[in-house]
Amino acid sequence: MSAELNKARKNLTNVPSLMKQNKLLAAVTALQEGLVTFLKGSLMQNEKKEFLELIDRSLHALNSNHALRQLYPVLLKLETGKEKELLQNVRELQSALQEDMTSEAMDTMAEMEKRKKETLENARKMLSRGEYDKADSALGKLVREFDDDFDLKINAADILINAEAYQKALDYLKMAYKDNPSSVHIYNRLGMALRKLGRYEDSEKAYKQALKLTPRDEYLYFNMGRLYMDMQKWAEALQAAEKALRINPDFKQAQKMIQYSLKKI
Repeated sequence: MSAELNKARKNLTNVPSLMKQNKLLAAVTALQEGLVTFLKGSLMQNEKKEFLELIDRSLHALNSNHALRQLYPVLLKLETGKEKELLQNVRELQSALQEDMTSEAMDTMAEMEKRKKETLENARKMLSRGEYDKADSALGKLVREFDDDFDLKINAADILINAEAYQKALDYLKMAYKDNPSSVHIYNRLGMALRKLGRYEDSEKAYKQALKLTPRDEYLYFNMGRLYMDMQKWAEALQAAEKALRINPDFKQAQKMIQYSLKKI
């Protein structure tokens, strides 16, 4: 029991400090745990007096906080015979704080997602006006702010690829690659960007790596076929299109690639 009392004593002692640091949930949780130990423990007279003083200090710290009083307007008091009622009030306050923090976190997340979406859309508009440096600057700032967002880097790269800003798109794809070097999507987009930049050998390596990871993707074979067409390797283009068609017999673009490649051969 002594170890449990020491822990409760430490929790209660920390409550005023936690409140000063604005760690409201941690402070309320510390008080709640200290109260539980106090109520279930068989304390000696001097220990009981010490705990009552610690609890009183903790309650004063909580009652003096304007934000907590707004969230939970009940004044927290320790009265003889009403200790369990106090514990119930503290638990209600703890629950209200948890709900408030969850709601606030969801609002924050929604606001961040909205900002990402708006910045991506603004960058797309800048690119349509030919403002490549401004778009790249906006995207770069956004990606730096949300550095751990893998999908954001892919989305930024896609916007640049669609605007035919392939060299800039490579920068974001490289960042995404560091986050997830086994992503098929990265290799596929790398293949597309590198092909458009005329870096055919690098593009081929990217597509081959993607196919190692996903060997039954008709679109990967089709994209590789487009690469071979640019390289005027008609037999290889034909082979890639045939593989795409074996996976998806209704793939009309692959059928056209076969016909075109056969004419060239």
